[in-house]
Amino acid sequence: MARNIFDLRFNLSEEKLSIKETALKLISLLELLRIEDDVFAKFKVSKPHFKSVDFDLNNGNIESNVQKLAKTLLIFEYADFSQSEKDMIPTIDFTRELGFMFLLEFKKENKQHFVITGSMGVTFNPLWNSLSIQNFPIENSDYDFNWYLKNLKIANLYLKPIYSSIRIILDQYMEKYWELKIKYPLGWITYFSNESNIKMPFDAGFEVLQEEKGQYIITTREDFTTSKESFFAMKDKLIEGMKLLKEKCPEYTEA
Repeated sequence: MARNIFDLRFNLSEEKLSIKETALKLISLLELLRIEDDVFAKFKVSKPHFKSVDFDLNNGNIESNVQKLAKTLLIFEYADFSQSEKDMIPTIDFTRELGFMFLLEFKKENKQHFVITGSMGVTFNPLWNSLSIQNFPIENSDYDFNWYLKNLKIANLYLKPIYSSIRIILDQYMEKYWELKIKYPLGWITYFSNESNIKMPFDAGFEVLQEEKGQYIITTREDFTTSKESFFAMKDKLIEGMKLLKEKCPEYTEA
C-alpha cells in the first residue's frame, strides 16, 4: 500500500502547558506507542540551525527523559522566548499563549520512518493544538491497516483529541475537502470525540464503531491504493460522507 499518502492527525483540546508538561505528554505518549512498535523508542529532536539531540527511551527512566526533552525544547526556543518575554528568564516551567512546537524524527536501522510534529499549550488559538505523525517515506512505510488503527487508538486514549484521523494528504483529495468549508476531513479512519458532537449515521455506508469516549468511522479495511479506480472510488465515498455530516451536524461546518 502507498502509505506515504497518509498522515495521522490529532486535534487537541485547549490546555495551558509548561515546557516540562509538554515534554511529559510527548514522552508518555511515546512510552505507550513503543509497546506496539519499538520504532517509537528512538528519535532525534530537531530544529533548523541547531544540532539534533538523540533520544533512546530504552535508556534512563521517564523522569530523566522528560527533563532532557524539556531542556532541549528550552534551548531550541530560548532566543525566541527572550525576545517575546523580555522581563523574565525562561525555565522549563515557562508557559506562554503561543505554546511550544516540536519536531521528532524516527529512524530504525538508520532508515527514516516518519516524524512527529505539532504544537501544544497554545491558548490564543486552540485549533493550533495538534500533533501529526507524518512524512512516511515510500521505501520504509509499509504499515498495514491494523498498525494505523492500533496506534490511532493508543494515542486517542492518552491525548483525548477532539478529532483524529488517518488522513489522505494528496492534493486532489484535500482540494475537494477545502471546497466543502468544513472543520475536519474524513480520512481512511476517522475519530470524533463525544465532545465534538459530530457523529456519522450508522446507515451511511461506513463501518462505525461507537466507543465510550467517541466514534470511529472506518471507510474500508481493504487496500484502496492498488489502482486509480479504487482510490477515486474511495475519494468519492469520503466526499459524500463529508457532505452528509455537514447536512446532519451543524458542528461540522467551518466556523
